[in-house]
Amino acid sequence: MPYQINNEGFATKNDVRIRCRDILAKTPDGKEVAEVDADFLYSLFQYHDEWSDKSGVGVAAITTQTTSHGTRCFVLRRHCGGEVDISFTHAIKLMPGTRGQTRQPQGLLDFRAGARTAVNQQIRTFRDTALVVTSVCPVTGEPVNHANAAVDHVAPTTFDQLLYDFCLATDTNPLNVLVGSLNGVVATIEDVMLCAAWEQYHLAHAQLRLISKTGNLKLSKPSVPWFELYTSPK
Repeated sequence: MPYQINNEGFATKNDVRIRCRDILAKTPDGKEVAEVDADFLYSLFQYHDEWSDKSGVGVAAITTQTTSHGTRCFVLRRHCGGEVDISFTHAIKLMPGTRGQTRQPQGLLDFRAGARTAVNQQIRTFRDTALVVTSVCPVTGEPVNHANAAVDHVAPTTFDQLLYDFCLATDTNPLNVLVGSLNGVVATIEDVMLCAAWEQYHLAHAQLRLISKTGNLKLSKPSVPWFELYTSPK
């Protein structure tokens, strides 16, 4: 899929709009959006050019409201007590175009998304265990709770670096890995043995920490030389 947001694939930007409108439709005014929907929205809002200002020192939750014009929108409920609306249509408009994303082959984008899906349960287990202890985000200093918690792969062993190292260790060309989808949306690695090997590798080598979703979006994303895996002669 040309557009990958929180491991969900979309063929067009309009499909992303439909996903957002579905979340608005099922979330009453003033109520927090469901966890899986919040994860999707946090990933989408990273493209909004005012995200840094709107998120402030941290976002406690994402809710909805009806504007004076009768339209509905998302609202960032910040830790400072304030609330500010944020436009999903503006964020979608600023998403990188398909041409820009093809600098990485679609097969690689799908593979990375499928690899994230494979370790989602490990990530959630770590998060839920870490949340038992009161903590603050190491990036923003905001309190971390179930609504705004994220899990970071501690640099320099970022998620991409860990997956790259796994591919090197197993002589895996990501472009040769068959990636399917769950319910036509969530990317999944079809090779059961490869998927299991990746899950074990991640369990053994990942260094994780609890962080806020706001803080997670503020982290730099070091580049990984993926092209070496699928361009080097065998």
